[in-house]
Amino acid sequence: MATLHTVNKAGQPLELCLRALNAGDSILLLEEGVYALYEASDVLSDLLRHVAVYVLEADVLARGVTNRDDLDIGMVDYQGFVELTETNDKVVSWF
Repeated sequence: MATLHTVNKAGQPLELCLRALNAGDSILLLEEGVYALYEASDVLSDLLRHVAVYVLEADVLARGVTNRDDLDIGMVDYQGFVELTETNDKVVSWF
């Protein structure tokens, strides 16, 4: 049963999310969570072996950061966010 984990802040919300991850799950970084692209890049690179990681494009642009080309992180728009919620069995929000 795959789960989409939405993380809206780096730091403790991301750390708690990491404890609950299972193989096949997905993470979507949104709002302030997009800063994890730089604050937790070493953790994200390890995660990519087991789970899919995405970032919400609107939040990346709103905060003036860029997606990490050196990491295999998918950038999704709002339609992609909806599609992720549809393809996973459940959604858990970490904030």
